[in-house]
Amino acid sequence: MLAEEYKRAFEEATIRITDLASGDGDLPIPHVADWTLADAVIHTGLVFSFVSQSVSQGSPIGDGGVAPWANDRSNRPETKELADWFSTAAHEMIEVIWKLDPDEEVWTSSRDTNKARFWMRRMTQEAVVHRWDIEAATGSQTAIDSTIAVDGINEFYDFFVAERLPAAFAGTGTVHLHATDAPGEWMISRNENGVEVESAHGKGDVAARGLASDLLLFVWNRVDYTTLETFGDTDLLDEHQGAFRI
Repeated sequence: MLAEEYKRAFEEATIRITDLASGDGDLPIPHVADWTLADAVIHTGLVFSFVSQSVSQGSPIGDGGVAPWANDRSNRPETKELADWFSTAAHEMIEVIWKLDPDEEVWTSSRDTNKARFWMRRMTQEAVVHRWDIEAATGSQTAIDSTIAVDGINEFYDFFVAERLPAAFAGTGTVHLHATDAPGEWMISRNENGVEVESAHGKGDVAARGLASDLLLFVWNRVDYTTLETFGDTDLLDEHQGAFRI
């Protein structure tokens, strides 16, 4: 995807989050235990703040990484103006990241790339998934754009699985995911060391078909496999979700 496509999706998601942040912050996120609408907004805004500050100074502002810093309650903002605070964090993110050339070298949390495009993708995916979370608290969730969703599934395997949880799903069996509304297929083959993932058609021990949005939400443990059309050994889909909890 192009930088401007990421920026457009990021802006759409963060505008929606800002709107919802002005509502009832105590509404529970139904699929994430002990998380409220306000918790999700604050977490997302703190991720933006961590990244924008770290990129600006060329090194991380905290030793533990993005998620630990964003989830540390001592970093929670003391503000009742949650919508304004979040909007400011989102705009700072845009100013820092999207002023860069996608191939410009910056600090990243990836071992494999130090290009600005990493953050354009990562922050867009962060925004669109948490937009869905926050909408779910109000019962008004809408599907994630299919192109963004396919890109998000690719990122999930290319970055989070490959770099953070490379051995988590080790074993035997194959899983085939197939998007029905956009070009997107993934063959996940388990082995003793972890998995190999190909963007390809194939016959797996289990296949799951559905909207790209639902497949993205499945890999991110937002919905379970019953949301999808499945064929074969669905225990593998349960194991997939159990192994990849990020």
